Amino acid sequence: MPRELNSEIKSAATDEVRLRNHRAQLERRNESEIRDLQARHYDEVQRMTENQSQQLENLKQAYDVQISEQAEHLEERLHEVRLNNEERTQAEKNAGENELARLKTANEKKIEEYKKNSEGQLDSIRKQLQAQSEVLHEQAKKTARKEREMSGA
Repeated sequence: MPRELNSEIKSAATDEVRLRNHRAQLERRNESEIRDLQARHYDEVQRMTENQSQQLENLKQAYDVQISEQAEHLEERLHEVRLNNEERTQAEKNAGENELARLKTANEKKIEEYKKNSEGQLDSIRKQLQAQSEVLHEQAKKTARKEREMSGA
């Protein structure tokens, strides 16, 4: 039995060495797989981070472009509003100037008409005064003749 025991011990020792080798091989393989998984995980995280950064940058650029486009649109609209206001102001100014010219012309015509009427009235009054003066002068002559006749008679 000692031989069998010896043989079993050798066999058990051999099995143990083989199992240790197998275990060491499995541990190395597991460690290698873990390193590979970690490297792939790190690469994947790195790629996702870069993707996210790129997407964020794209969003910022798109946002800046949109804001810029909106600013341009607002500036164009402001320019249009200013032009329309200037046109409207000019049209109102022209209308006011035309109305002023029309009123000036109408007033000048009225003034001319008043002048003509006044001159006509003045001429009429002068003629009346002249006529009254002549009548009074004639009456004064008659009265003076009568007085001469009465004092001379």
